[in-house]
Amino acid sequence: MEEFKNILYPVALTDLSPRVAPSVATLAGQLDARVHLIHVLRPFGWYVDNFVAELSEPESRESTSDSQSQVNSIIKLFSEPKSKRVASDFESQVQIQAKQKLEAFKEQYFSDTNIADAVVISGTRHKLILEYAKSKGIDLIIMGAETSLGKVMFGSVVEKVSKLATVPVVIVKYGQNE
Repeated sequence: MEEFKNILYPVALTDLSPRVAPSVATLAGQLDARVHLIHVLRPFGWYVDNFVAELSEPESRESTSDSQSQVNSIIKLFSEPKSKRVASDFESQVQIQAKQKLEAFKEQYFSDTNIADAVVISGTRHKLILEYAKSKGIDLIIMGAETSLGKVMFGSVVEKVSKLATVPVVIVKYGQNE
């Protein structure tokens, strides 16, 4: 029988996370396993590269609404060369706040659990989850998924991790009508 001593719980820090945490903590306790918490942020520069550069200002000022003018100002700000620095500064602030939220989450839901690590990293979510699992010798991944109509196929991250992982993946499902 396989021993599961290192459990990875990729925490989304959404409303679903507190509903999945008790299952992770209980299983870790029963297996006498260590839990690794990871939260993966998408780099803000990805949004700048993929969306902002593709947008342009409308040709006529007469047809521009106030809200469109505000959007155009933001687009112009991020289309300038300093956009990478602004994105990096913003991403750093988001990363600090995410680390604080993850620490608070860990204290609230895993105070009696053996936590090996709690990290916030930035990049492609499913790839970094799988890389972390490999690099830390993870034997089990536990992820949460909503079963609402809009999330019928779990979610792209959960789906990709469950298909590509080389270790067992447990999916804790929750529906809208709990």
